Amino acid sequence: MRASAALVAFAAAAVSAQQNYTSELDMKIDPNSVEIQTRAQWCQAQTNTCNLLCNKDTDKNSCAQEDLQYECTCASNSSMPGLQYYTQTLPTFICETLFGQCNVQNAGNADGQKACKTNIKDLCGKNDPPKAPVADSSSSASGSASPTASGSASATGTKGSTTSTSTGLAAPTMAPVGNGAAAVAAVGLLAYFL
Repeated sequence: MRASAALVAFAAAAVSAQQNYTSELDMKIDPNSVEIQTRAQWCQAQTNTCNLLCNKDTDKNSCAQEDLQYECTCASNSSMPGLQYYTQTLPTFICETLFGQCNVQNAGNADGQKACKTNIKDLCGKNDPPKAPVADSSSSASGSASPTASGSASATGTKGSTTSTSTGLAAPTMAPVGNGAAAVAAVGLLAYFL
C-alpha cells in the first residue's frame, strides 16, 4: 500500500514538473499556498513596479492579495507594460514560487528538477524594474528621456532596456532587448497605426 501511495505522489510531482508554460503570464498558483504577509509584499511590489513602468501615469493599477489578481494598464496608451520581463512583479513572484514548489516536489529526482528549471524557472522575469519613472530625467540608473529641439524625445536606458529616439508616441513597456523585443516592437507599431 505504501509503495502505491509513493508512486502516486511521484507521478503527481512529475506531472507538475512537466507543465509546459509558454510564458510566466500563463502561470497560476493557489494563493493559499503563499503566506498572507508574503502576498501583501508581492502586491506592494507589483503596484510600485507598474507605477514606475507607466511613468507614474496608470489607468489601472491594482493587486488583490486574497486571490493574487492584478491589473496594470498605462494611461498613455491603455496597454499593459511587459511585466513578465521584470522582477518585483506578480508574474515573476508566482513563477519563482512555482519553481520552488516544483523543486520540493521533485526532491531526489534530478530529471524532475531539471524539468522544473526548463519548464518554469527559465521563464521567470530576470530584469530589475526601473528605480524611477522611465521619463524622469533625474534618474541615471534606470533610464531617462529628454526633449530635443525639434520636440521629439530621445531616451537612453541601461543594460536590458530598450533605447530609442522617436518623434511619435512610444509605448511605456520598457521591454528588454531580446526575449520577444521584436514582438513588443510589432505591437507598438500596430498601436501607432490604430
